[in-house]
Amino acid sequence: MENNKIFWRKVPSVTNLLLCGMFIPVGILHSAESYGQRVMIDLTAENMTVKEVLEEIESQSDFDFFYNNAHVDLNRQVTVPDKGEELFTILDSVFEGTGLKYVVMDKKIVLSTETETTQVVQQKQKVSGRVVDASGEPIIGATIKEKGTSNGTISDFDGNFVLEVSPSSVLEISYIGYQSQSVTSDGSQPLSITLKEDTQTLEEVVVVGYGVQKKANLTGAVSSVKMDEILGDRPVTSVSDALLGAMPGLQITGTSGQPGSEMSFNIRGTNSINGGNPLVLVDNVEMDINMLNPEDIESVTVLKDAAASAIYGARAAFGVILVTTKKGSTDSSVAINYSNNFSFSRPANMPHKASPMQTVQAYKDMGWVNYRTGENVDTWLGLLEDYTQNPGNYPEGYATIDGLRYHLQETDLFGDMLETGFQQTHNISVSGGTKSLSYRMSAGMVKQNGVLVTDKDAYNRYNISSYIRSDIYSWITPELDIKYTKINSSLPYTSGGYGIWGAAVAFPSYFPLGETEVDGVMLPINTPHNLIVSGAPKEKERDNLRIFGKITVTPFKDFKIIGEYTFNRKNSQLLQYDNKFDYANGNSNFNRESSVANSKYEITSGVTDYTALNIYGNYTKAIGKHDFSVMAGFNQESYTYHEIKSARWDMINDNLPSLSQGTGAYENKEVFSEYKVRGLFYRLNYSFEGKYLFETNGRYDGSSKFPSGSRFGFFPSVSAGWRISEEHFMDWSDSFLSNLKFRVSWGNIGNQSVNPYQFVPAMEAFRPNWVVNGSKPTALEPPALVSNSFTWEKVSTLDFGFDLGLFNNRLNLVFDWYRRDTKGMLAPGMELPGVLGAKAPMQNTADLRSKGWEISIDWNDRIGNVNYYLGFNLYDARTKIMKYDNASQLLGKDADGKLYYREGMELGEIWGYDTDRLYTKDDFDAEGNLKPGIPKVKGYNPNPGDILYIDHNNDGIIDNGTNTGLNPGDTRIIGNNTRRYQYGIRGGAGWKGISLSFILQGVGKRDMWIMNELFYPQYEEFSTIYDSQLDYWTPERTNSYFPRLYQSAKGNTKANTMTQTRYLQNGAYLTIRNVTLSYSLPKKWLTPWGAKNLQIFFSGENLFTFDHLPKGLDPERTVTDDLGSRGFTYPYMRQYSFGINLTL
Repeated sequence: MENNKIFWRKVPSVTNLLLCGMFIPVGILHSAESYGQRVMIDLTAENMTVKEVLEEIESQSDFDFFYNNAHVDLNRQVTVPDKGEELFTILDSVFEGTGLKYVVMDKKIVLSTETETTQVVQQKQKVSGRVVDASGEPIIGATIKEKGTSNGTISDFDGNFVLEVSPSSVLEISYIGYQSQSVTSDGSQPLSITLKEDTQTLEEVVVVGYGVQKKANLTGAVSSVKMDEILGDRPVTSVSDALLGAMPGLQITGTSGQPGSEMSFNIRGTNSINGGNPLVLVDNVEMDINMLNPEDIESVTVLKDAAASAIYGARAAFGVILVTTKKGSTDSSVAINYSNNFSFSRPANMPHKASPMQTVQAYKDMGWVNYRTGENVDTWLGLLEDYTQNPGNYPEGYATIDGLRYHLQETDLFGDMLETGFQQTHNISVSGGTKSLSYRMSAGMVKQNGVLVTDKDAYNRYNISSYIRSDIYSWITPELDIKYTKINSSLPYTSGGYGIWGAAVAFPSYFPLGETEVDGVMLPINTPHNLIVSGAPKEKERDNLRIFGKITVTPFKDFKIIGEYTFNRKNSQLLQYDNKFDYANGNSNFNRESSVANSKYEITSGVTDYTALNIYGNYTKAIGKHDFSVMAGFNQESYTYHEIKSARWDMINDNLPSLSQGTGAYENKEVFSEYKVRGLFYRLNYSFEGKYLFETNGRYDGSSKFPSGSRFGFFPSVSAGWRISEEHFMDWSDSFLSNLKFRVSWGNIGNQSVNPYQFVPAMEAFRPNWVVNGSKPTALEPPALVSNSFTWEKVSTLDFGFDLGLFNNRLNLVFDWYRRDTKGMLAPGMELPGVLGAKAPMQNTADLRSKGWEISIDWNDRIGNVNYYLGFNLYDARTKIMKYDNASQLLGKDADGKLYYREGMELGEIWGYDTDRLYTKDDFDAEGNLKPGIPKVKGYNPNPGDILYIDHNNDGIIDNGTNTGLNPGDTRIIGNNTRRYQYGIRGGAGWKGISLSFILQGVGKRDMWIMNELFYPQYEEFSTIYDSQLDYWTPERTNSYFPRLYQSAKGNTKANTMTQTRYLQNGAYLTIRNVTLSYSLPKKWLTPWGAKNLQIFFSGENLFTFDHLPKGLDPERTVTDDLGSRGFTYPYMRQYSFGINLTL
């Protein structure tokens, strides 16, 4: 019986390997022999059987033996007296004089006799052919087998095969992940066989909390993507950039295009008025996602409903993002991958100022006779007209009259301060494994120079990762993962001369460049370029060390116990030097000014320590048609943050700023924060016949952020699914229906996103701005009122959804509708009299409700040799306040800038006035007084060309009443700035190694109130005019978009710029996020050089945005009151890149 078992285990590959050996490239044989010559076997065989020797060699190496029992005497006893011999030396000794020979192919050793090989060849007819996929690429290692026999072979690196078969035999061709085929051949012509992918056999698994599940068995709202698929060959260096538009319900927003700038994540809209971010877990424990190298990530899964995320309890109120990193594979050869990326970048969307002629004409239209810097406007216009006709008459670009300089030449301050940015990325990884060991090591580098004209605008990141896993015994497997990241970034900074971006935005198009002489000294003019060069860099350094250990114990079949421990330390240091330098102010006739009164050096150092312990067990059992899975565990995490901030004024040496080099005042500040979380959790899954699915999760959590009597809570969830496509009554749809599953879930989660010491009364010391006896005294902030009874905010979610697969899963559709209720949000418990001098303590008094839906559609198919795919996702959500203690329904913001909420309020509301039209001269009598019945803004006397608002309450005065929901005056809800109908579109096609892909992303509906210098002409006293702002009112142009302009933005400018419908902007947009063209060299070109894959690519990022905003305003940015510095910050980049991806 034992011999029969060995015979059937070995024989199926004997013939195929004997024949395949004739056609396998010699290089492969040589590489295998080279490996065998390096393998040392620790073996002393005295009276051991041949079978025992072969089994010992297999256990000590990666080789497998193939032989026919009829020709190999396995019971023959042999002696190998020496230890530490090379493999082939031992084999020569064992089979000396037996007539057996061995052939080495890859890591297979075939034992045979010469007669065996001859008989096989003489009795068969030769059939040859080539196996390829639908795109024409060869399939390496496909199995070609003579039906009904063990005779077979495998295809080589070019997909070719040769097999000796019996006459009229049927060949079966198969390969993992492809549909098998059966063909016949008489051997007269080579066969051409094309295998198609078999999506039914690929049972995709998705990472979920503390484990994985088959996608078909999921009952919660979960989206998952493979990082290699969405990243491709794009030049992005952050995970957030790669995930833009990738999944429905995942919103990613940013405020700056600065190298290394970080974006924020949001899942399914707003969960709480107190804010918060999704929980990001890397291999099951928390980590800053911005510290990761995207090339080290295997997949990203988003848990969106309570059923999927309840197992994480208090930390999962805002959803969970699970990141799984790449690891080595067991029983695989060594793979070396190297990729690089070189990209060039320019700002994608820059504003453009009005010409000097247009700007000075605007001054005249404002009513200036002599501009604020003294120039006569009419004289200036005349000089500009002459300069246009005869520029050679003004070689220096200006004219001087009566000691005043009239600037005539148009300058480009933005162009003067910007250059082409350059980025290079390099990544290398080594992975592999044996039967009991797997490993992966990687290193990555990103070096990016920004677009500012300085080397101070830079971002560098270095990543090192090391992973190893070993099956010490069959029942115990330890794993160790170490990751280290170091980031250095810098940006020029100065608070003087309007600041860098403020100067770029505010100064007009005739502003002089370079330097000028002031009092016999050459000084730089305060252009953005000179401020960049003169200012000191703001430098930020961060490093992150993460050590993750895991051990899996399998005491018996189907039961695993897993222990995980993580230590994560993150250090950060910010160095900021506001240095003092002199410049000539080009905005005030070149007066000599200083950037700051006193130079200031500031250093901020912070250390974050995070530890996590997870212990959990998982038991699975199948009993007939019933499948059970139970998981339960314990989790404990601790978080500590310590920051020290020190500053000193008046540096002795600008080139060596430090605390010890200052002679001025000191300032020190310390910040400390600490909290712990501890919880028990469970998950129970049940499936009947793979059709009826049930899951329940729960967690009993405790957090030190809450008072001792309110720290613990239980957060359960339940979900169910019905795979109706597996029902017998659906058999009629088998020809087109691949999968149809209905899902429903409900769950309750806690939210602990609050200050750790909110229940502790405290007084903070500070140094005020007044001086007593020559120095600043120490003062104390008054203590805030606190509550010792508040606890978790509770978030419950109800979700209905379905998954649909059609046409062999070529078309997939996923839809979800959800309702999420957040109850007990922390808010001031009551309105207190102002004389108390303190706000009401925070209590669990507010509720909100969100409703939304999301859909994703994917199509994958082939037409001939062309494979293509197209994906689309769309989602929408709205949030309303259901309960809030604001009896007077105050609108707007409080003294601290926090929004007032009220019951029934929809988040994102924009309150403003309905614009009627512009005032005309017909609205005024002969004396210039407003005619009866024509309203005006309270406190202002309008002129023709000013904004006329609709007087809703017909009192003749335009105002906001008491600025409450009970009496809003003439204000109404005029829009909502919530992003609605967010979508992403992905597509691509491949043909014979050539691939083209694209990514689109956008927002279908959004209202934006933008009132700043980039939008409104002469918005501020010292700002300027842009070419998108020239349609303003004049007596000759009464049908204009903008109202009349006033000198220095005074007069009725404030009344004209009140929030209103006329200037409410459409924030919808569509961005061509990426287009990539790549070419994979044919494998037959690479094999002689020892390479497995080489891909060359060209890529464009942020290529174009279709929107409704004036040039320079970006609809993707997070809108703040001023959208950065005077309406503009570091712009987003348009990148063009190229690179290679090489696998050895």
